Amino acid sequence: MKRINTIAAALAAAGIAGSAWAADYPFESKGCLVNEATVLGKVGDVTVGTNVTRGNIDMTGGKSDQFTHDCRVLWSASKAGLEFTNRCINTDKDGDKTISVATGTPKSFQWKFISGTGKFAGIAGGGSGEIVTRYPRAEPVSVSCWQGKGTYTLPQ
Repeated sequence: MKRINTIAAALAAAGIAGSAWAADYPFESKGCLVNEATVLGKVGDVTVGTNVTRGNIDMTGGKSDQFTHDCRVLWSASKAGLEFTNRCINTDKDGDKTISVATGTPKSFQWKFISGTGKFAGIAGGGSGEIVTRYPRAEPVSVSCWQGKGTYTLPQ
């Protein structure tokens, strides 16, 4: 019986201590990006292409307040709309980085963090966003601004 109580006490302590092993950071982000597009091809009314997207992100509520944003985007466009997926490296002013993955449409996209360095090592979480401003295209370059919010978790 004593052994069972010892195991139960250890499990209870681990459960209590487990919540102290991570910290949640709710945040809001806004950014403007320059997009250089390349059309890969068109089949019927569907056009497929890629973007190199770079810009800056301002964040409120996280461990850092400014990032540069460097993404590679694969998209498809048709009469039904535009869909995309991307992989981005986000670097803060101290040189610490996150890698994020986003998927969706300009009106609604979701992203998640898949890796981080420095203060972002072990990052998990993500959020959702939308494109809020699109400037006229100067082929093949365009500018867009977005906003979003989410939460990430870091080990303590």
